Amino acid sequence: MLLKKRYSILVRLVSISLLLFGVISLSCGKKDTPGDKTEKVKKTREGISEGEIAPDFTLKDLKGTEVNLKEFRGKVVLLNFWATWCPPCRKEIPSMVEIYKKYKDRGLEIIGVNLDKLGKSEVEKFSLEHKINFPVLLNPSGNVASLYGVVVLPTTVFLDRNGRIKGRISGAVDWTAEANLSTIETFLESQASSRDSLTQR
Repeated sequence: MLLKKRYSILVRLVSISLLLFGVISLSCGKKDTPGDKTEKVKKTREGISEGEIAPDFTLKDLKGTEVNLKEFRGKVVLLNFWATWCPPCRKEIPSMVEIYKKYKDRGLEIIGVNLDKLGKSEVEKFSLEHKINFPVLLNPSGNVASLYGVVVLPTTVFLDRNGRIKGRISGAVDWTAEANLSTIETFLESQASSRDSLTQR
């Protein structure tokens, strides 16, 4: 009887040990790998507020080639949301053409995200007439504009060389204004501080 009781206790101990081992193994299996942790960090860092990494997207240009925002890492980027039917957009385009001509070789990139819904032929015609010399990407659905919280056209989001948002302006801008040229110069020369800002003057 005593032997039978001891055997029963031994069986229970072995069962408990196996159960604990299974729990520990399951727990270890759920631990994040370095890659998982990196991915989580990346997701939490993306956003549309100043200091956050700009959300990535892919759109087609006027030639039908897919262009991804991450391709421009290492450059200072003006991400400009506009439309051909928007008078303020038309007003600011000449100054954007000028600064792109002036700073392109120093690392400035302007990306015009166009929101026209009538097809690329009208956008192509407009681009030729206004001598637009920077990449124009087509976003007729407006999903990328929504992703960036755009409610006014034009809206320009300013990204540093690491793809981090440094500021935004809603409304037309004279990009050749001294204050704006100074800010662009600063970003091109180094990683500018968050105190550097753009102005509509």
